[in-house]
Amino acid sequence: MKPEFITFTGIDNWTELYDIHTLSLKYPVEFGILFSPKRQGTDPRYPDGDALSRFMWSGLRLSAHLCGDYSDAIMEGRDIESPPVDFFYFTRVQVNHADPKPARIIEFRNGWGKMRGIAQTRADAFPTDTSVDWLFDRSGGAGVAPTAWPVHPGGDRLVGYAGGISPNNIRGVMSVLEQMPGRYWIDMESGVRTDDRFDIAKCRAVCEAVFGK
Repeated sequence: MKPEFITFTGIDNWTELYDIHTLSLKYPVEFGILFSPKRQGTDPRYPDGDALSRFMWSGLRLSAHLCGDYSDAIMEGRDIESPPVDFFYFTRVQVNHADPKPARIIEFRNGWGKMRGIAQTRADAFPTDTSVDWLFDRSGGAGVAPTAWPVHPGGDRLVGYAGGISPNNIRGVMSVLEQMPGRYWIDMESGVRTDDRFDIAKCRAVCEAVFGK
C-alpha cells in the first residue's frame, strides 16, 4: 500500500511557491512549517514573517509543527502568547514534545478549529489512543534512521513514519512500509535539505520513487 500522502517538513525563506505548487498538483503532498519562538526567522528551518505570509495565503495543504516553548506551553495547558500565525489555515497541527499528552493537543486544536492533531511517539508500538494521529519519529529532524519500523496498528487508523528518510533510501524504506496493513503517511525533514535549505529537487525525487513519474 502506498502512503496516503508525504509530508515535507521545513519549507523556508528560500522556498519558491511556484515549485511547491507544481509538486502538489502532481502528487499527494503536505508541507510542514516549523515554529519555535526562539528560532523563528534565525534558524534556516524556521521561516520568518515574510515567508510565513506567503505560505499562509498559498492555498497549499499545510501542517504546523510546534516546537520548543510553544510545545511546552501546550503540554502545560498554557496559552501561546502572540501566536506567530493564524493556525486556522493549517490542515493539521503537530506538537513536537518528548512527553505528548493528546488531550492537551486537542485542547489547543479546539481553539483554532477542527484540524487534526499529531503527536510523536518513539515507542516500538503505536499508542492505542486515537484522538490524534501518531507519528513514529525517533530522529526529531536529525536525519537518523531507526533500526526498525513499528507495525501498523490495523483498522482504519492513519499513522505516520519518519526518521532518516531521503531520496537515497526511500526505495528501501518503502519496501517495508508498503507491506503495512493500514493507512499511513511518511514525513521527512533533513533528508530533503541541501546546505540546510529546503530542496524541492529532493522532494520531487522522493515523490517519483514512491508514486512514479
